[in-house]
Amino acid sequence: MDTTSNWDDWRLVHAAHAHGSFTAAAAALGLGQATLSRRIARAEERLGHRLFDRHRTGLVPTPALRALLPHLEAMASATLGADLAADGLEAEASGVVRVAAPPGMCADWLPRVALRLRESHPRVTLEVLADIRARDLDRREADLAVRAMPTLRGDLLARKVLTVTGGLYGAPALVATLPARPDPATLPVVGWSTELADIPLARFLDQLFPEPVLRTNDYLVLRAAVVAGVGVSLFGHDEAAHLGLVPVDVPLPVAAGMDVYVVVHRALRHVPRVAAVLEAVDAVVAEAAERSPVSGQRSAVSSQ
Repeated sequence: MDTTSNWDDWRLVHAAHAHGSFTAAAAALGLGQATLSRRIARAEERLGHRLFDRHRTGLVPTPALRALLPHLEAMASATLGADLAADGLEAEASGVVRVAAPPGMCADWLPRVALRLRESHPRVTLEVLADIRARDLDRREADLAVRAMPTLRGDLLARKVLTVTGGLYGAPALVATLPARPDPATLPVVGWSTELADIPLARFLDQLFPEPVLRTNDYLVLRAAVVAGVGVSLFGHDEAAHLGLVPVDVPLPVAAGMDVYVVVHRALRHVPRVAAVLEAVDAVVAEAAERSPVSGQRSAVSSQ
């Protein structure tokens, strides 16, 4: 057994365990899956022990890896601490800020934030990570996140920036074929795939319309299907107007609405490039609030 360790290979082993698959870990680290697999195999060969058993549900840690995990966690924590300390030395707003948000919000809001940054802080580059699943800010998978719910742990700060109200909408041609007061049981609905059943919008739709005509795991696909007339779905009022959709007169048991939060690690809050993005988000939200006062709301940063 060669006990000479490669720090970076251990980082890859830790990421594979944290994400449960080589594919997910490689995506989070910005590597190719083949590269990550090869380097973990090299670490296993050097150690003389297999670290993962491959199972159809994902990677399963072997006894060897379980023995190493406390040390890998300590390494990951120390590396994160060093990264945060280095970020705190930044003197001016310059560099990359990674923002994770659901695809629809990435498409509708973050280009406006990027435009604002070009005008106010041209040396800051926005890297947009469009994903319906939440990225782990504690592991630095992103610097900021835009989410439909606050994060309730650790050193993360959550700020409510927007309240979106909405309802059921469809394409004009489709809605014109429906009765004046459609029967909810026969309404064609575009919903979410079962793998995303835990997100708030999916839960809301599934409670009301458990048998949609189309399911998808991508918000942009859902939106395109509704615009094409496949079915109806939930949209914010402003977004529906922008897409040319019209309301469907179906009473909902509760108001359709969503609070939107920006989440940031406490140590990054005052880093100049991150603060510049937070300011740009505030400016874009303020502009939206002026156009449609019911949908925009600003509030102070608070620990959640």
